[in-house]
Amino acid sequence: MEEHAPEDVYRDHAGIHAQKQEGYCYVGAAVLRGRMTALQLHAVADISEKLASSQVRTTAMQNILLVNVRKERAAQVALELESAGLRTGGSPFFRGAIACTGSEFCKLAITETKGFTRWLVDEMEERLPGFDQQFKLHVTGCPNSCGQHWIADIGLEGKKIKENGQLVDAYYFSVGGGVGKDQAIARPVGYRCRAMDVPEAIERLLNRYQEMRLPGENLRQFFARHQPDEIRGYLAGVPVAAVARDLPEARPPHGIEG
Repeated sequence: MEEHAPEDVYRDHAGIHAQKQEGYCYVGAAVLRGRMTALQLHAVADISEKLASSQVRTTAMQNILLVNVRKERAAQVALELESAGLRTGGSPFFRGAIACTGSEFCKLAITETKGFTRWLVDEMEERLPGFDQQFKLHVTGCPNSCGQHWIADIGLEGKKIKENGQLVDAYYFSVGGGVGKDQAIARPVGYRCRAMDVPEAIERLLNRYQEMRLPGENLRQFFARHQPDEIRGYLAGVPVAAVARDLPEARPPHGIEG
């Protein structure tokens, strides 16, 4: 039997989807940054016991699934998940964001990632409320790539830069990664900026995509037909020289290379 690579980007299972078993479906909820509160965990358990099969599963996109839900109960399950703060839909930025543990709990991480990603998603939802593409935005706090930034539309790798004599969190950009039909390893584009400047850079890049895309062209195809210096200019707003990915401003922590 011939296999066909999926065209979708997310594969996050968010929303209501039919199962192979007649009369049943599963309901998926996007968990921003993969982080839930104790109250949300209790809510998910209660919902599953009350309306589903008492089974809760997790996904590679850091989301949760309630499986074996009778179709007539699916809408109620989705509503109660939403009430618990777990979105069964959401913006492309919310659904597509992944973050590694970051410096909060990982001794290898160079940057803080979880709080940064939550702030970044809020910023992008406010800046580009009508963005219509499936979008994977992966944040990793060091070159080890636990946040899988090499398979994201935009991958952010944690670095440090010096500002007024102090080291501050920064991110190095790679673009065009993906799995499925448009599979590719994200390309480093030679652009790095302070963490606080990341939303503005992404906004500039995605605006250029929306202005310049060809009919039917998705984001991965757009990145594929542009050279790194062009992408770097879109991110910065002006032409800028490339910055070497593996040339940190300061000595990295012990055990880190790059």
